[in-house]
Amino acid sequence: MLLRRTALRAAALATALATTIGGGAALAPVAAAQGSSNDPAPAFYQPPAQLPAGAGALVKTESFPLAGAIPPIPGAEFVSDGAGPISTDAQRIMYTSAGSRNQPIAVTGTYLQPRAPWTGPGTRPLAVLAPGTQGQADHCAPSKTFQNLATVRTDPPGVGFGYELIQAYALLARGYAVAMTDYEGLGTPGIHPYVHRESSARAVLDIARAAPRIPGADIGPSPRTVFSGYSQGGGAVAAAAELHPRYAAEVNLVGTAAGSPPADLLATLERADGSAIAGVIGYSLNSLVDAYPEMDPLLDAYLNDHGRAMLAATSDQCIGETAIQFFQQRTNNFTRSGQSAGEIARQDPAIMDYLERQRIGRLSPTTPVRILSPVNDDVVPGHQSQRLGRDWCAQGAAVEMVIDHTPPVATGLVINHAVPMLSGLGGTVQYLADRIDGLPAPVNCGTY
Repeated sequence: MLLRRTALRAAALATALATTIGGGAALAPVAAAQGSSNDPAPAFYQPPAQLPAGAGALVKTESFPLAGAIPPIPGAEFVSDGAGPISTDAQRIMYTSAGSRNQPIAVTGTYLQPRAPWTGPGTRPLAVLAPGTQGQADHCAPSKTFQNLATVRTDPPGVGFGYELIQAYALLARGYAVAMTDYEGLGTPGIHPYVHRESSARAVLDIARAAPRIPGADIGPSPRTVFSGYSQGGGAVAAAAELHPRYAAEVNLVGTAAGSPPADLLATLERADGSAIAGVIGYSLNSLVDAYPEMDPLLDAYLNDHGRAMLAATSDQCIGETAIQFFQQRTNNFTRSGQSAGEIARQDPAIMDYLERQRIGRLSPTTPVRILSPVNDDVVPGHQSQRLGRDWCAQGAAVEMVIDHTPPVATGLVINHAVPMLSGLGGTVQYLADRIDGLPAPVNCGTY
């Protein structure tokens, strides 16, 4: 038994590391970060008392050294120009958006500007990235982890990993400027509304609006723009693509790559239950209660003390901490009745209504979209991302559905969720490059 527990804890640690590479009025008070050994620029994340009017306005910027990039070499610009993607200047940015309750908010993010001149046609293109699951604590914000690769908090212990640098550098290698949102509530005040459809979509669209105004940006006022994300990020860019013509039609969006998007939260909840990252269900419930305060008593009636403690813990964790603490736990242990969260949701019309509000696919993108759907994904089910493609196709959208057939490996340890992000990165980047170059978008509606 001791050996088995030791093996499971080792698996949880391995899963936490794998997840950071592949990522994926509250019920309980949100804990405040007490201390950090390398938290960059904490004052930057406090919004001013008065925000600029309108969404997509630039509030402030601050330069920082990007992990893996070489510093500028004064008087030797030719050296930097030949250094490829590692010759990049980075800025934290703060911009305005609309939150999960449609309230005006400040959101932070990162803007990466290649030093080498753009040699292609027109102005430099812009790639907007939406990060995969980071967690719900402020030290998880990608604009912090992009500086040190990991943001370590000492009191209480925690760490956020900058794994989205992999995707960022792949796009920087093409010469694109890259902007990545932190989403609402990661770094900035308030809880992060994890997988909230509209808040996530607006955070993506509004950073695209703000990017041309960033000091030093050479992308022009209306750059060719592409969106990319995987897992939580896949859902965010999918939601942004379909909201784009209604919310930010002025953004010159030419294509979107959505990897394993959680378009159906109930299906995703049921697949994640009992997995190595089962604790992300806590992020989702915290998010729903914060966005819809009337859900507080509704959910509280179903939870036991262990369930309430889980929500309190996950509200101030990054994904690695959550994976270790709640490794392969099942939601029936968090409820008074012993039923799973999925069973409760399916029999409660009010909960189902809230979950359905987050469904992606009821609106239609007007620009091309590529969906990467791993059929054996052990966190975000492949069947629901394929349904998203069918929903969009039925509305006339230009969809390329790419099916990943990686065979099942240690189901429940997130391997089949994480691996397709890495193995599919080349195809994702090429799809986006073709959209920027104006090539006809591949469409396989009705044939996949």
